[in-house]
Amino acid sequence: MLDVITLSSKGQLVIPISIRQEMGLEKEDKFVVVHDENSILLKRIKREEAKRAMLKLMDKFSDEFRKNKIIKKDVEEAVKEARARK
Repeated sequence: MLDVITLSSKGQLVIPISIRQEMGLEKEDKFVVVHDENSILLKRIKREEAKRAMLKLMDKFSDEFRKNKIIKKDVEEAVKEARARK
């Protein structure tokens, strides 16, 4: 199916009702947005899926921090420096 939609003045897009019904989309559904220069991809995610993905990502960061001997103070200083650059 091919639909053409328009970006509103507030930057909003409306997913056509036929697509919402076909996919079973509901109010408050969450999406991951991935983009490159010419494309935007929306992937619906369930709350538990998002939670698992975030925990997995946090574990990966923890492993890398331990491996590279990065401590909480290092992160706090990096955040402080980044905020000062803004």
